[in-house]
Amino acid sequence: MTPEEHRSELPALLRPAPLAKGDAIGVVAPSYAPREGWLHRGVKALERAGYGVVLDSEIGTMRRFERIEDERRAENFMGMWLDPRVKAVIGGTGGYGAARMIPHLEPEVFRRNPKSFVGYSDITALHLWLMRRSGLRVFHGPTVDDLIPSTRDPTMASLLTALTTPRPSTRMGRDVARAVRPGRAVGRLTGGNLSLVQQSIGTPYEIDTRGAILFVEETRDPMSFADERLVHLRAAGLLRGVKGIVFGHLSLDRSEEDEFEDFLLDLVSDLNVPILMDFPAGHEVPNLTLPIGTEVELVAEETTGWIQYREDALEVPPAD
Repeated sequence: MTPEEHRSELPALLRPAPLAKGDAIGVVAPSYAPREGWLHRGVKALERAGYGVVLDSEIGTMRRFERIEDERRAENFMGMWLDPRVKAVIGGTGGYGAARMIPHLEPEVFRRNPKSFVGYSDITALHLWLMRRSGLRVFHGPTVDDLIPSTRDPTMASLLTALTTPRPSTRMGRDVARAVRPGRAVGRLTGGNLSLVQQSIGTPYEIDTRGAILFVEETRDPMSFADERLVHLRAAGLLRGVKGIVFGHLSLDRSEEDEFEDFLLDLVSDLNVPILMDFPAGHEVPNLTLPIGTEVELVAEETTGWIQYREDALEVPPAD
């Protein structure tokens, strides 16, 4: 099967419209409530960049994780896609609770109102659900509580580029990411937080890794936990069709790092795909914004590597 024939088997994903100066960005609260000071700092960063901000009406409400609250959070979440003022949506913070909303979400709400949705960590569950159930492209990137009022900040600059430019030409990760298996590959980028990726297995929104460039990041767990999650992905057959693997920030017990790389390379050695480590995305700084659901090229040279867009992640405005 040719690469073109393989890609034609994958379901088409909707492209949101690019963000324009003066547009409003919705800030949602699918997981924990963000810290007030950090939230205000992030809102200020977006406003200074030239955008309006619409906050979830319950963004500061502490979570109890009861079903009635899950239903209300889901209603508020869908409300951002139904609000005509809102042109893109960003998570307020990560934490826990996003998956609890999923039974109460209606796929058609998102399919009929495609908007860019950015976040990471716990928000990975919603990214995978939106891709599988609503056919929507999404963005792995910072939450609002990560943002600072500086367009020179790499995290902020990457976010704004991803939301405004259909196909940026940047070689993301070059001279930072570390190549551990050289090569080149083209595929649809998918993934996110490794724990949430694992939790999707067996659900209606299980991660689709067919012909994919798999990106994963993790935080605060021993390296053995990350290895265990990769073993599960492999046992479920979800590494079989992967074209390349990108490891973002692994905020783990660094004393195990060398040993972990041995585990990793042994686990995937027969896949014969390019692999990058230390890609600048995840729970550390910078957290570059990645176009999940969009076709990219992964390049791993002798020492470093990068990801580059191979298609538009956003709608291309019609020519005048």
